[in-house]
Amino acid sequence: MAGDFSTRDPDDDADDLSALDFYRPVPVEDDGEVDGGDLAALDAFAGYGLSDEPEPEPEPLFTVTNPPGTVTVTSYLDGRVQHIDLSPRAVHMSETELAEEIVVIAGLAAQDAKSAQYEFMLDGMREQGHDDPATRDFLQRDLELPTPEEARAHRAEVFTTRYAGSHE
Repeated sequence: MAGDFSTRDPDDDADDLSALDFYRPVPVEDDGEVDGGDLAALDAFAGYGLSDEPEPEPEPLFTVTNPPGTVTVTSYLDGRVQHIDLSPRAVHMSETELAEEIVVIAGLAAQDAKSAQYEFMLDGMREQGHDDPATRDFLQRDLELPTPEEARAHRAEVFTTRYAGSHE
């Protein structure tokens, strides 16, 4: 019957793993080396192993630290978070406060990255002869990329309003 699984009797001599009897250990030669034998075919995959060299990080990175210095967020050019650093003083924050702080600082780091995208794209458009108000409007309105000045002004506004009463 389907779904009818009987329990194994410990006194039963049936060996369910006997189906795996095709396995044979790799013999060791007299000199202590393992005989590659059938495993030599796997040498073709040697180049696909893990590399000892760390992968280079895409550049540039954008880092923002809150004024109290408890949270630092680094983001990639596309705005994704690359790394979050917390100072030892972050333990004095509640979980909710810390989460909110990370989100705010990550948003500012992403905005810095977007403003760098604006600069990069504007420079490219200038090289193509498209340095006019319509180009800047396209980058700001259609692509929602802030200018570096707007990103700095927004950061200053957030820092001023969010940390106005803090004297850390």
